Amino acid sequence: MYRARFTVVGSLVALLTAGLCALALLPSYLALHAAETEKSSTSTPKTIATEADRAAVASLQNTLEALSPLISTTTPTATVIQALSLRPAGITIDHITYSGGNPATIMLVGAAATRESINGYRQALSGDSHWKTITVPVGDLTGEPGARFSITLSGNF
Repeated sequence: MYRARFTVVGSLVALLTAGLCALALLPSYLALHAAETEKSSTSTPKTIATEADRAAVASLQNTLEALSPLISTTTPTATVIQALSLRPAGITIDHITYSGGNPATIMLVGAAATRESINGYRQALSGDSHWKTITVPVGDLTGEPGARFSITLSGNF
């Protein structure tokens, strides 16, 4: 008999707790739902561009196209990717250091199977116009095969 009462009272307490949790979460649900309706109502265009707007956009695009050679769009990440793409077989790069400034520098540190591969990598980098100077310490070029090396690239990136 008491077991049935405890079951009924426990069920009522669980229902009351569930109701209180739903009431506590209701403001969050309403705030999210209101934000969705605002977002969907603002995503539809209200006005159609006039000819004057189109002419202004075309003028700005022409100006940006004329100024694009003066603006440097090369990022350090793109420069590092370019340097790593020129890497020949037998060279592993395990550390990259970037220092900003004018000129900015990137130091590539790694290991090479042979001295000739280090020199080949330096020559491949020299053939690319991304870098102003490419520096390899002489000790790295005359070291033993399989030794570590560093290459410093500098330029405006």
